[in-house]
Amino acid sequence: ILIVLIILCVYFRVVFSRGFRLSNLLSFKDKLPHQCRSGVVYYTQCNKCGPSQAYVGKTINTLYERFYGSNGYLNTTTKGSKLLEHLNNSGDPQCEFIFEDVKIVDMSNCDLRLRYIESIYLKLDKQNLNNQDWSIPLNII
Repeated sequence: ILIVLIILCVYFRVVFSRGFRLSNLLSFKDKLPHQCRSGVVYYTQCNKCGPSQAYVGKTINTLYERFYGSNGYLNTTTKGSKLLEHLNNSGDPQCEFIFEDVKIVDMSNCDLRLRYIESIYLKLDKQNLNNQDWSIPLNII
C-alpha cells in the first residue's frame, strides 16, 4: 500500500525541446577584435615580472581607448598610471605590458555589474599594481 501511495504522489511533466539544429553550431555574428571590445573587466601583467606585477581593471570604453587614449594607461602623457610607473621605476627595458596579452575576464553592458566583478577579482587576486581594495564595497558576511 505504501508503494501505491508513493507512485500516486509522483507528477510527470512532459517537456518538448527543439532538438539538433545547424544554427546551434554556427555563429552568424562576427566577433569583434580584442582591442574593440567595450564593457569589460580585464587582467594584464608585466611581460618580464609576471603575476607579481599584475593589474585588474574595468572599462566601459574600448580596451584600446583605455590603454592608449588621451588618459590611457600606456599613453606617456598620462599622470598617475600604475603601469607606466612600474615601467619607469623598474628601469629594465624588458619590462613591458603587451596590449595583445590583455585577458578579458568578464563582459557586461552594466557599469555596476562591472564594478562588482572587478571588486571580486581585486579581493581574490592580490596583484601589486592595482592597490585599491575594491571598485565598489562588497558587503559579504
